[in-house]
Amino acid sequence: MTSFENFYSSIDTTGPAIIHMGPEGKITNDIKLKVCGHRLMVVVVGEPPSTLLLEHFREGLAQRVLYPNMRTLVDLTRFVGVVDWSALSKLRALAPWGTEPGQPSRTAYLLRESSAVMMVKAVSALFPQSAHKAFTDKDTAISWLEAAQLH
Repeated sequence: MTSFENFYSSIDTTGPAIIHMGPEGKITNDIKLKVCGHRLMVVVVGEPPSTLLLEHFREGLAQRVLYPNMRTLVDLTRFVGVVDWSALSKLRALAPWGTEPGQPSRTAYLLRESSAVMMVKAVSALFPQSAHKAFTDKDTAISWLEAAQLH
């Protein structure tokens, strides 16, 4: 297993320089972030309040663990809610996402089914400086993220 596969294998994986944000042990209606360098994993479970996403991103930016250019896996396989476009617009305003020189910004969305691809296209319009792609297979998503070359 590569270091990417290890990192993105589970939100509960521990290792050096990994920071977990969010209530520990909560498995329903939750959003968890896992950060290590320029890698980020976001797991959304159930139908959490959109304010939770904003709180986590504000906290990560304040702690300087979130960067404008990250290789991000967003796991939506257990998300059952509706997308809060207002919250995503507020998230967009928090930082100059995708503009950091030398670091490719990629976000892979892991979905239960390919019918949610239109949602990813809409999100990519909100964050045009980053590459966005939908996947239903975790290994393929990780391979796409791993292909982003760091300088």
